[in-house]
Amino acid sequence: MQQAIAAGPKEQTDVIVIGAGSAGYNAAITAKQAGAKVILLEKAPFSGGNSMLAAGGMNAAGTAQQKAHHINDSVQSFINDAMKGGRYANDPKLVEILAKQSADGIKWLESMGVNMDDLKRSGGASVDRTHRPHGGLSVGPTIIQHLRKAADKFGVETRLNSRAEKLVVDDNQQIVGVVVHGKHSGYYLLAAKSVVLSTGGYGYNKQMIAYYRPTFQGMTSSNNITATGDGITLAKAIGASMTDIDWIQAHPTIGVDSRILISETVRGVGAIMVNQQGSRFINELTTRDRASDAILKQPGRFAWLVFDNQLYKKAKMVRGYDHLKMLKKADSVAELAKLTGMVPNTLEQTVSNYNSYQKSGDDQAFHRDNMPLNLTQPLITR
Repeated sequence: MQQAIAAGPKEQTDVIVIGAGSAGYNAAITAKQAGAKVILLEKAPFSGGNSMLAAGGMNAAGTAQQKAHHINDSVQSFINDAMKGGRYANDPKLVEILAKQSADGIKWLESMGVNMDDLKRSGGASVDRTHRPHGGLSVGPTIIQHLRKAADKFGVETRLNSRAEKLVVDDNQQIVGVVVHGKHSGYYLLAAKSVVLSTGGYGYNKQMIAYYRPTFQGMTSSNNITATGDGITLAKAIGASMTDIDWIQAHPTIGVDSRILISETVRGVGAIMVNQQGSRFINELTTRDRASDAILKQPGRFAWLVFDNQLYKKAKMVRGYDHLKMLKKADSVAELAKLTGMVPNTLEQTVSNYNSYQKSGDDQAFHRDNMPLNLTQPLITR
């Protein structure tokens, strides 16, 4: 590595973007459209990063899609929901930027050819705000597929198998380049006017998780194997400070004995969540952290998502879980209870109560305000 620095820059460019997930692609394409010479680096032999695994959708307020579906939403409502979901520990300025620019983010993706016409409600949202591709396509792979095409269209040079090993600074502590290790080319120095770190988090780095959040040590991660905190390490090495580095989100639903994340939109479109006995224990549309905390307090520290054939037909991603043999199916509540080890009478009462709440529009147990489907057809759980 030191030899590469001593040898001087092998190439000069305007902008280096490190990490070819959604953020990296968007940054690289934007810079290229602005007239910059751009090199996009990705350590893996494939692009997409954690974005490839996104199955839920993108929250946005005040969009054309919401208007078309007659959904009354606002930036302030988005801000209120986000602040509440973050237990008011969020940075209000960043939340405001997120909310105010969210609709433009949807427009940007549309300009890249991504359809985001389907709307769902995710946990913590007060209205249908989660935008997804129509037809039930998974949002992450769809976005990445179109961003790859856009990068090619605009001439963004993308280098796979190219790990950024070191940020190089001058005497004024200004970043002037990146030492890259190419799988086939070895170490070399790229000089640049600007460097964008878009390397994501450290959700797949067990050592970093144990260090920053000891209570999550040993937990299963649904992150891509590329999410190892490389950008954080690069930044810290040149003296960058870290903000809220210990904040790790535990997603409440993941496949049993797997790393496959179950999108919260499954709850949003109608599933209920029950414990080992078959009882509901929380509003399914609460925020992820509260849902996760509640699950960990249940017997056995796990829960079931229960839905019926109506949701199965409605949500394409659920049929994908079925393809992976992740679902248990039954023609009756009693049969489902037997398959899962739940208490039949308890589960039957839970389903009966929920159907009553859904019909009246009043969830007397947990005040869930959006219950689009009942549980009257053959039941399914995961």
